[in-house]
Amino acid sequence: MKKIHLSSRACILIAGIALFTVMFSSCKKDEAVEGDYVIRFKANGTPVEFSVQASLVAAFGKSGTQHNASFSGGDTNSNISLQVFDNKEIATATFSGYTLSGNTFVGALIGYSDKTGTLYTQGSVNPNATITITEINAGAVRGTFSGTLKASGKPDIVLTQGEFFVWRAN
Repeated sequence: MKKIHLSSRACILIAGIALFTVMFSSCKKDEAVEGDYVIRFKANGTPVEFSVQASLVAAFGKSGTQHNASFSGGDTNSNISLQVFDNKEIATATFSGYTLSGNTFVGALIGYSDKTGTLYTQGSVNPNATITITEINAGAVRGTFSGTLKASGKPDIVLTQGEFFVWRAN
């Protein structure tokens, strides 16, 4: 068996190339890193933030001509669900209101369950919810939202400065 001996220069060169390759391949811009995902907003001026990474997710679906995307997050005491509906594939756009267009719904729905367990939605009469998707890629979805939410027998909650950056499941 023939032995191959590498000079110290060759060993250093190989180690340098390997180190450079590992460093270069691990530095990817614009990819989400654990801890980056969040949904935050102000509810009647009070900051609310969901940062439990396992709960921050986007899911897309289609049934016939109805397209839907849902962005959700929560913790052990409360949660929020942002949904958009369209008669074409969900893309970066602003969705507001909630109406029937032909055979499909088009618009935005927001559901927020506060720490008391009360579920607030924008209501079915003159809904006031806006969701803007600013970025969709294979790994995540980003956007903004706002609206006025209602619950029976409770004062309205106004959501402002809403933003989301969630992991994309599909």
